[in-house]
Amino acid sequence: MQIGKKFSLLFILLSGLLLAACNDMQQSKPTKPVAEKYTSNTVLLTGKAQGTSEIVEAVDETQNVIVSAQVQEKGRYQLEIPAQTKLPIILRADEFISVVVDADVTNYDINALTTNIASRAKSLGGYTRHNMVLAASDSVHTPDANKTSTGWRGDTTSQYGGWH
Repeated sequence: MQIGKKFSLLFILLSGLLLAACNDMQQSKPTKPVAEKYTSNTVLLTGKAQGTSEIVEAVDETQNVIVSAQVQEKGRYQLEIPAQTKLPIILRADEFISVVVDADVTNYDINALTTNIASRAKSLGGYTRHNMVLAASDSVHTPDANKTSTGWRGDTTSQYGGWH
């Protein structure tokens, strides 16, 4: 009977340790503070804005307008961002937004998908490059069977319309 009680106690302790370890693994690790980034030169941002807005605005995280521009035909826009502007920059048109976290990329469409990506990144902890990449990868739904190097469902003649 003593051995049974010891075994039960040992089992309970091991189960508790296992549950605690699993819980620790599931909690997100704190991210390192991100160094502030700025545009080094004047940057020309271009893209296409979805919706009926006649103006595209570039704002900072506190919603202060940095610069705005008229939307041209077919929703095209151009914004000239001054040098030494703090990143991230939020581009907005109507209810849609897109977030600039890297001044090296200069083409940003503003639509429902970019709004969802920005919203997801913010929920992950803010507009950082890491969070934006995670949010974007969560937003694209590619079946696992289509992620192989052998092609669409293993048939290289079917993906992209034929042999490539």
